[in-house]
Amino acid sequence: MYNLDEQLLHDLIIHHVKAKYSKIHKEVHTNPGEEKNFEVQGFYPDVAFGGYGQITQIIEVETENNLHKERVPYWESLARAGKQVTILVAKRHQRTLTDLLWKTGLMGKFKVATFDIVFENL
Repeated sequence: MYNLDEQLLHDLIIHHVKAKYSKIHKEVHTNPGEEKNFEVQGFYPDVAFGGYGQITQIIEVETENNLHKERVPYWESLARAGKQVTILVAKRHQRTLTDLLWKTGLMGKFKVATFDIVFENL
């Protein structure tokens, strides 16, 4: 469960991923917050890339409060969907995520990607 600040960050990252990758992928579908705009085999991933009716990759944006063992069953279910799944986390939480994936035997089933927010010239 997200607090308000984490929900805003989560949704901001989803929108940024869509803006960046819509130039590369024919279709980019998003489910920010509690929205259920696009389904992939019973799941509503944060971002889904595809084209011509085929989904090629799923992105799950995870914030600090979602990096715990209780989230693992959801990730396991996503991995069984048969699509490439990337978990996107803040750079400072990459080690926490990779440690959790290794400990639960899931490291080989996911790609881990990071984001960083940098403020310049304030």
